[in-house]
Amino acid sequence: MSISVLLVDTDALLRTCCATLLAAQPDIAVVGEAGDGARAVELAERLRPDVVLMNPQLPVMSGIEATRRISARPHLSGVRVLAMAAPTADSQVFDALAAHACGFLFQDAEPEELFRAIRVVSQGQAHLSPRIVQRVIDECVLRERTAEQAPGIPLDSLTPREREMLVLIGTGLSNQEIAEKQFVSCTTAKTRACRIMAKLGARNRVELVSIAYQWGLVRRREAARPAR
Repeated sequence: MSISVLLVDTDALLRTCCATLLAAQPDIAVVGEAGDGARAVELAERLRPDVVLMNPQLPVMSGIEATRRISARPHLSGVRVLAMAAPTADSQVFDALAAHACGFLFQDAEPEELFRAIRVVSQGQAHLSPRIVQRVIDECVLRERTAEQAPGIPLDSLTPREREMLVLIGTGLSNQEIAEKQFVSCTTAKTRACRIMAKLGARNRVELVSIAYQWGLVRRREAARPAR
C-alpha cells in the first residue's frame, strides 16, 4: 500500500517538482496539494493522508499553526506532519517540532533524504537529519546549557542498553538504524525510545539530543556525523 502525501507550500513550482520526484517512487503517492495553512488543515481532514509535507511559512494560516491544529485533533492521529523549510529558516526548526511535527528537513535536501524522511515519518517515527541535529547542538551551545547546568535529569535511571540508545539518538540515527545496531526489532527500538523519553521527562527526540549533548554523551562532531 502506498504512503499518501499531501504537499503544502506557497510555491506551485516547488510543489510540482516534489510531486514529480515522489511520483517516481513506487510506494509513495501524492493525493493533494495546498498553498496555505488553512487549506492544508481542510485537506488533511478530508483526505486523511499518511504524511503532510508542510512549509512552516505559509499565508492565511502559518504552517506552524496548521501543524498544531492537525496534531491536536484525535481523529487525525494517523496524519503525520513533516516540515520542510528554506535552508535559512533555522528558527522554524524548534517552532515546528514544538507544534508536534514528526520531522524537519530543508528544501535543499537531496531527494533520497526526502524519500527516506517520508517513509520514516509514515511509520510513526521521527526524522531528524544530521543537519537538524547540529542545529539542536548549536542551540544548546548558544544557551550555554552544559552538563553542569542541567540539573534534575536522572540519567542514572537508564539501563546500560538505554544509555547506549540515547547516544545513538544523539548522533541522529532513526529507530530502524538503531535497531540494526542493537540487533533488535524496530518495534523494540521504538519502545525503548519512548521509555527513555518518559524516564528523562523529554517530550521528543530533539530534547533527547539536547540531553545527550549536555551530559557529554555525544560530542559535536559525532552529532554532525551523517547517518548510515
